[in-house]
Amino acid sequence: MIKATDGRAAVLRALEQSGLSMAEFCRRRGLAYGTVALWRSQARRSAGRFVEVETAAGVAPACGVRAMLCAELALPGGAVLRVYHRGDAGGGA
Repeated sequence: MIKATDGRAAVLRALEQSGLSMAEFCRRRGLAYGTVALWRSQARRSAGRFVEVETAAGVAPACGVRAMLCAELALPGGAVLRVYHRGDAGGGA
């Protein structure tokens, strides 16, 4: 039985990457369908929680203008969304 949260996350990642139905995935791995369904439900509920956001001064790479990084969001699959603030009220380029 997998009890660690990291182990559960690994099973859920493997399920998503397998392309199998949850029933078939569980059958092949010898896992109880109800248990994996509960883990997936819990993971989906906890995914909506807020996370801490850190800011740092830097240069916005796309425009080369001195800017402050306001937020960075790492998305599944490796995509990263960065939001910069230029710091001037004029809004010009």
